Amino acid sequence: MPRHIVSLMPRYVLCGLILSAGLLDLAGCGSYNAPSQPPAAPTSVTISPTSASVPAGSGTQNFTATVMNDYLSRGVTWALSGAGCSGAACGSLSNMTSSAVTYNAPTSVPNPATVTLTATSVNDTSKSSTATITVTAAAAPGAAAVSVTITDTPPQGVTLLSFEVNVTGAVLNPGNADLLGGKGPTRIEVKQLETESAFLSTANVPPGTFTSLTLTFVNPGLTFKNDTGAALAGCAVAAVCEIEPTGTLTSTVSFPGSGIVIMANSPTGIQVDVNPNTILSATLGVDFSLAGAVSAQQITVKPGGELDDLDDLRGAVQNLDTTNKKFTLHTPDGDFLITTDNNTAFDFEACAANNFTCLQNNQVVEVDAMLMAGGVFLAKKIEFEDEAEDDDLEGIVFKVDDATHFEIVVLNELRSVSNVSIGNPTVVTLSNPGFQVEADGLPVPSALQVAFEAARDTSQLLPGQTVQIRMTSPANPGPPVAVTTDRVRLRMTQFTPNVKAGSIMPPDFSVDNLPALFTNAGISSIHVQTSSETDFEGVSGVTALVDDSTVSLRGLLFNNGALPPELVVKKVRKRSGSMN
Repeated sequence: MPRHIVSLMPRYVLCGLILSAGLLDLAGCGSYNAPSQPPAAPTSVTISPTSASVPAGSGTQNFTATVMNDYLSRGVTWALSGAGCSGAACGSLSNMTSSAVTYNAPTSVPNPATVTLTATSVNDTSKSSTATITVTAAAAPGAAAVSVTITDTPPQGVTLLSFEVNVTGAVLNPGNADLLGGKGPTRIEVKQLETESAFLSTANVPPGTFTSLTLTFVNPGLTFKNDTGAALAGCAVAAVCEIEPTGTLTSTVSFPGSGIVIMANSPTGIQVDVNPNTILSATLGVDFSLAGAVSAQQITVKPGGELDDLDDLRGAVQNLDTTNKKFTLHTPDGDFLITTDNNTAFDFEACAANNFTCLQNNQVVEVDAMLMAGGVFLAKKIEFEDEAEDDDLEGIVFKVDDATHFEIVVLNELRSVSNVSIGNPTVVTLSNPGFQVEADGLPVPSALQVAFEAARDTSQLLPGQTVQIRMTSPANPGPPVAVTTDRVRLRMTQFTPNVKAGSIMPPDFSVDNLPALFTNAGISSIHVQTSSETDFEGVSGVTALVDDSTVSLRGLLFNNGALPPELVVKKVRKRSGSMN
């Protein structure tokens, strides 16, 4: 399977893992029963991020708050406090709204150096949430910004539905240089990293030569289907189960040769590659310390200043700055300060201007961004999705039950949803549904798009598709979790197969040696359609592919009736080796 790659750059990016083994029925994990609806949940407040390190002097940090069951959407009030400071000595707050605020560090470090930011519900002042801010000394002269990203190499012989892990530490040695800068745990879903990278953090690091990187992980979670023919990790044969693997959760990676050199005032990056095939044992324990489990390399800054691509960032627009044409993208995995330039493309069908003026606070958008040297996120493309956040779940289909029910493993949430967690097997009931295709600029054949969008039942769904569903009522916690939806959107699917021998006919080709999620559903090959919108990594194009080579693909997967499924591909990443 391909490996997960993490890039360390002026800011650190860490990668989290999500593994999912073969998919099958929920047999042994619960079956569908029409649940009674639970009572409405009480008001609750969450703040993001929950912790941050901010340098004294000119350091700033954006925070957002979300209030569940917020009558009239009145939001929160903000307050600062500290055991060793008061007033301006704790810092200040600016750009304050009912859902977002910017913290500005004081001129000097208080003693103790921690400050608490509190968000309190306006409707119910007994409900609040806090974030811990550590004020650090200003960056030393000559310090370089180092960013960290992570990507994934899928495991061989196991179909992973979801494999997530939290990164809590990334330290360069010698010198104990903290790449996370005191940032709290960063969740990584490995299944979504087969063709992309995830951002962990950016930190200032003193110049010098570093020989190794130590990474610390916590709370791994795995959702898989047991197709081994025998019980595995307490999971019955043919069942889809969630487990919390145990084992060694630290890894020290040595850099090649004499190490990596960080030059004064020269931003750089580090890419971390996590290999689940090595990390996971035959009994689904984990050991991040094994040779080959994790590797790392320094990233070369491209001529335009780019370190890495971060695509499909989905979240809500906040702190819109129309003067400087930037905004905060609030996502479940943290906040990203998005900048734009004259090359940024916009896709706002309902806005004639189709430019930055179309953006509004609280809109839901999808951003394809470049992580630039120094930790800046520059948008390549911004696409409108919704006027406001809904209770949306994104997941991979692993079973179609009947005309009105199908089952997914949850991979992402647009915002925190009560009774649902990443990795949950979930039964979905259709209720007068609409079906949509998020084309993301791809030239989808009209026949495929029309067929999908005309569906009113599960006839266009198949295992392996990634979909986004909008909930119409609170989730029933199960098990299994059960939800009802009135909208199904086709999203980008990622998987790693081989190029089928004799199938390369530019601009298209076919793939086989598919993950068990497909083969167990009787799918032995998939036809892949490329276009001018397809990004190729590690290979120049279709004509450079060779039979039986391993590729990771990301694109829109369509049911094509009696023909093999059709993948309208957005990205092709050439992998070394082969899948056996």
